[in-house]
Amino acid sequence: METKDLLFEIGVEDLPPKNLNSFLEKIKKNIEANLSKESINFSECKFFYTNLRLIFVLQDVITSVNHEKKLIKGPPLSKCFDEENKLTKTGSGFAQKHNISFDQLKKLEKDGVEYVFYEKPKFSQHTKDLLPSILENSLIGVEEQKKMKWGKADIFFIRPIRWMLLFFGDECIQTSILNIKTKNYTYGPRWLSKGKVIIKSQDQFFLFLKDSKIIFDQEQRKRLIEEKVIEIIKTENCEEIIDAELIDELSCMTESPYLYLGNFPKKYLDLPEKVLEYVIQDTQKHFLLRKDGNIINKFIGLSSIEINKELITGNETVINPRLDDAKFFITKDLSNNIFNKKEDLKKVIFHKKLGSVYDKIKRLAILAEHINKYYFMNNGKYFIDLIEICKLDLISNMVVEMPKLQGYIGSYYAQQQGFNEKISDGISQHYLPVNPEDQIPRNIDAQIVSIADKLDTVVGIFLANEKPTGTRDPLGVRRSTNGLIRVLLEGKVHANIYDLIDVSKELFTKNYKNLNQDLNEDCKNFFKEKLFFILKDDFKFNDSEIKSVLWYSNYIDPYTMFRKVSTIHAALKNSDFIALFSNAKRISNILKKSKLKISHKIDENLLRESSEKILYNEVNDIRNQLDSYLSTKDYEKYLNHLNILNKHITNFFDEVIVNADEEDVRLNRLSLLAKIENLYNQIGNIATLNT
Repeated sequence: METKDLLFEIGVEDLPPKNLNSFLEKIKKNIEANLSKESINFSECKFFYTNLRLIFVLQDVITSVNHEKKLIKGPPLSKCFDEENKLTKTGSGFAQKHNISFDQLKKLEKDGVEYVFYEKPKFSQHTKDLLPSILENSLIGVEEQKKMKWGKADIFFIRPIRWMLLFFGDECIQTSILNIKTKNYTYGPRWLSKGKVIIKSQDQFFLFLKDSKIIFDQEQRKRLIEEKVIEIIKTENCEEIIDAELIDELSCMTESPYLYLGNFPKKYLDLPEKVLEYVIQDTQKHFLLRKDGNIINKFIGLSSIEINKELITGNETVINPRLDDAKFFITKDLSNNIFNKKEDLKKVIFHKKLGSVYDKIKRLAILAEHINKYYFMNNGKYFIDLIEICKLDLISNMVVEMPKLQGYIGSYYAQQQGFNEKISDGISQHYLPVNPEDQIPRNIDAQIVSIADKLDTVVGIFLANEKPTGTRDPLGVRRSTNGLIRVLLEGKVHANIYDLIDVSKELFTKNYKNLNQDLNEDCKNFFKEKLFFILKDDFKFNDSEIKSVLWYSNYIDPYTMFRKVSTIHAALKNSDFIALFSNAKRISNILKKSKLKISHKIDENLLRESSEKILYNEVNDIRNQLDSYLSTKDYEKYLNHLNILNKHITNFFDEVIVNADEEDVRLNRLSLLAKIENLYNQIGNIATLNT
C-alpha cells in the first residue's frame, strides 16, 4: 500500500515556555488516536516546537483507507412499529441516519431478538480528505492550557495562529483548520524574516529552516544551549552549576540560540543572593556565574540574533535599573523597620470574605497554640513571636515590587534587625514546602506556623465557597493542602486534620457571616483525596492498601495513616501473614451475610465447644498487649501479635458451626467474630485488601 509522510506546521505568536512539551504531547496523542479511529496506519508521529512554530511530522501514512462491508446494528424490530403497525421515530430515524428507506434495512435475529441492521457497503476514502477534520479535532481536544481568542473569528488556541502549512507527501493541501486556511508558505526568523517564503516540498521546508538557522528540534536547542553555557563557564574558570529548569525554559523561548557573556557592576554584589537570582535569573532569564560558592558580577545571556557589542551592552543596561531599585527598596525598608508596623497589615486584604492579613495573624496565633499543645507536646517556644512578624514583609517595598521574594526578604530583614535565628529563619521557612522538591521547615516553630497558615487558607477558601475546580485554585489551595500533609508526614507529626478543620472553622464563623456552613465534608474529603494521591504517587503504595486505611477511618492523621499503610504493605509481602488476611476476609464475609443485630457482648455460658472457648480466652489474653501497641502506635508489633490468633481461628472454623440452630448461640459466636474483626480494623479494613 502506498504511503506518504505528513508535515503540519502551525505558526503562532510567542508561546508560553511552561508545560509546552506536555501540551504538544497531548496533541500528538490526539492525532494518533484520531488516525487510528479512521483506520489510517502510520509508522511514527513526532512533534517539534520553537517559540513561534509547532511542527508535526508523521511518517509512512497510508494514502487511502479501504473499509470492508459491515453490518451496523439498529433498534429491535418491535420498537420500530407502534400498536397500529405504523413506523415509529425510532425506526425511521435509524433509516434516515444512513440515508436509505426503512424497507432497505436488513432484519436479523440476535440472542433471540429480531433487530434491524444497516449493511454499510464496501468503500474507500482518501487520507488527504480526512486530514483536515482529524487535525482540527486533535487541536480542539486539548485542555492542557488556557486558550486565547483573537480577531472576529470564533477561534480558540494557546496563542493566536498566524499561518498554517500542510503537506501530504509533496502535495500542499489547501484546506481550512480551525477556520484558518492552510497555505503554501511559511516564515523565517522573526528578526530576519523578509516575509512569506513559498514552500514546494517537505524537503525544501526543512532545508529552508536549516538555511535560516532555525533549530526546530527542541532537544537539539536544549543541548546546544547547555554546551555553550558550560563552555563559557569553563572559560571563566567558574563553578559548573547548570540550572536545568532554566535551560528548558530558554530552549522554548528562541528558534536560534546565541549565548554571550555579560557583566553588571560589582557594587550590586552586596545585595542578598536571592535578590540577585530573582532580578538576573528569574526575570531576565540569564545564568549567574559563581566562584567559591559566591555569585560574581558576570552572567550568561541568550539572544535570538547573532551577538554584537551593542546587544550585550543593551542587555547589561536593562539589568542595572532593576538592581538599583532593589538596593533602594532594601535600604528604605530597613530604615523604616517594617517590624514596627503591624497595624499596617489591616490594610492588606487576605480575602474579600475573610478579612485582612491582620485578622489572619490573630487566627494563626490561636490555631498554633492548639497545634503546639495537642500535637507538638508544647515543644514550640517561638511560634507566637514568629506569627507576629511572619507576614510583615507584605508591606515592604521589596515585596510590593518583587512579590516572589515574599518570605525570603522578610527573613533577611529580620536577620538585619537582630531577631532570634529561629524566628528570622522561620519567616521564609513557614511558607515551605511550596514546590514538590522543597524541604519542609527545619525547626518546630516554623512547622507549627506552616501547618496553621496552610490550614487557615484551605479552610477559609472552602468557607468562602470557592473550593478548587478543574480550572481554578484560589490562593493555591491545592499547594497548601499538599504542603500541610507533607509537613505532618515528613515531620512525623501525629495530628488529626479533622480536629484542626473544626478548630479553624470556629475561628472564622465567630467573626464572619454568610460563610458556607456545610464546609466540613467537602473540605475533609479534599484532604483525604490529597493524602491518597501522596501515598500512592510519592510512596508507591497501591490503591487497595491505602483505601483499607483511609476509606474506613473516621479521622485523617496523615502520619498515622502512613504508618498503618506501611505496616499493611510490608505484611502483604510476608508469607507469615497469609492466614491472617484470609481469616479477615472469611470473618468479614460471614458477618456481612448475617441478618442478626450483633451486640458485641459475649456470654461465656453460651460458649460450648472447646475451640470457641480457647479462642475467646486468647482474644482476651492478647487484648491488653494489643492496646499497648496501639497507644505507642507500634503497628508492626500490633499486627505480629494479632497473628497469634490464626491457629485458634482455624480450629474454631474447623470445629464450630457458626450459624447454629439456636439464635442465642449463633449470635454469641457472631459477636466473638465481630470482636476479632474490630481488632483487625484497628490497623485498617484488611478484609478489603487485594491479596
